[in-house]
Amino acid sequence: MASVNPHTRELVFKLVFYGPGLGGKTTTLQYIYASAKPEHRGKMVSLATPTDRTLYFDFLPLRVPKIRGMSVRLQLFTVPGQVYYAATRKLVLSGADGVVFVADSQAGRADVNQESLDDLHSNLAEHSRTLDEVPHTFHWNKRDLSDLLPIEELERRFNKHQAPSLPTVATSGDGVFEGLERITRLVLKSYEGEPQGQRLVDAGVAEAMRSLVDPGSNPRMSATDKPRSGELAAQSPSPPPVERKIPTQPPDTRAVGAARPSSSGPAGGSAPPSGPAVSFAELWPDSERETVRQAEAMLAARDAVNAVLACDVLVTRVLASAAAFVGTLDAPRDPAVVALLLRLDGARYFAFRALVRAARHREPVSMKDALECFAFALEARRSRDVLRPR
Repeated sequence: MASVNPHTRELVFKLVFYGPGLGGKTTTLQYIYASAKPEHRGKMVSLATPTDRTLYFDFLPLRVPKIRGMSVRLQLFTVPGQVYYAATRKLVLSGADGVVFVADSQAGRADVNQESLDDLHSNLAEHSRTLDEVPHTFHWNKRDLSDLLPIEELERRFNKHQAPSLPTVATSGDGVFEGLERITRLVLKSYEGEPQGQRLVDAGVAEAMRSLVDPGSNPRMSATDKPRSGELAAQSPSPPPVERKIPTQPPDTRAVGAARPSSSGPAGGSAPPSGPAVSFAELWPDSERETVRQAEAMLAARDAVNAVLACDVLVTRVLASAAAFVGTLDAPRDPAVVALLLRLDGARYFAFRALVRAARHREPVSMKDALECFAFALEARRSRDVLRPR
């Protein structure tokens, strides 16, 4: 949920762009990135297949000009639309303050829109939430194409809670910033209703959004204008989070980096040396390597909270695999059983679980915490292999 730093007077909101594969989610973020002023945009990390389909997530922290003295920072995510990345979508959706559903307006894509919307309902339920209680909007995208469903039909089929909606063309940016303004206004209103809420919602939101746009940017973005996969822009430093320590020294994780900055990134930040990224995915079986790469990408993006949550997925799978050795179906949760099966230190396991609970509640988690969690996942994996090789 939304976090507040009283020292810097900054609100941080997480917005997730949801929808079917090839519906325009990534293109929407790319347009925002290309059109925003450099001083207001952060780094964008994009992991994509050679055909430009989003493999994991696009991450775009965006600093909005101050509203009533409070700085508002938006963290924009997309999720992969393909059916077989369901676990990833659920993970990215964790702790979302608002959801933008990007629907494909073409008549032939109605079924995939419905499947994606049903998937959204299911994943929210996994987090004990419902769509009607989460601020959300709809983008009826691709309105520049032929064979489109009428807006009225799209509203009737998908917008059951009469949420704000608008037609968009992500490739040209039509409606994109207006849609960003609408979801920002909704999450601010929702936050205002919470006990710690500040009165921030007024005409200043629209003015702040207008001031984000670089007047020199091309309103119609071509394919060559889009940020390259892995491209990073300078990011203002965030306040240091509270550190929680896992006992003992973790293994060297300096090589982690599934998503690497471009060697010719935008001005304002120094790019690391070019070269192939090193991944620990080879330590896991093929079926789990994608999750390892996701955790490494979050570490490279300095997204500590979601990196910890990804490590929780890895450790849970290791425990489930170890449980199979004794004939049980579920992963053991008793630290004594974990120590017995994998010879893991009980104190480290307790510390790991404490960090996972903190991440799930969107409490401050440091990059050191995230790296220690990743190190613990590596240790658990090695211990499992010693117990019984693959």
